[in-house]
Amino acid sequence: MLLTHVKIRAVENTGTKMLGFVSLTLDDMIVVHDIKILNGQDALFLAMPSRMKKSGEFSDIVHPIRKEVRKALEDIVFTGYDYMKQNNVAILDLYPKEGAKDSLPDQTFEDFEISEFDKSAE
Repeated sequence: MLLTHVKIRAVENTGTKMLGFVSLTLDDMIVVHDIKILNGQDALFLAMPSRMKKSGEFSDIVHPIRKEVRKALEDIVFTGYDYMKQNNVAILDLYPKEGAKDSLPDQTFEDFEISEFDKSAE
């Protein structure tokens, strides 16, 4: 399984911990929307799409099972988000380069090309 598209959208300063949203496409067949980039106490973290149970607790709808998959996702998204902040970019679309890795846990930000972006300052 591979990431075949990563879309990162920054949000305006809302006064919350929310920094952005991510959509991931897997093998050009499945899309996962509304992964949140949150500013934690010590570092950024990804919050997977979730729903509220009757008890008031949240339960993830989708999430990585293997820690190396979560790490790969975090590395790609957080590096992309850092790129966005450094270049004043509001939306970042990433697609795998030719000859990129053949396994999601092995993918890194360097395996992707930036195909389009919108500068928020323009």
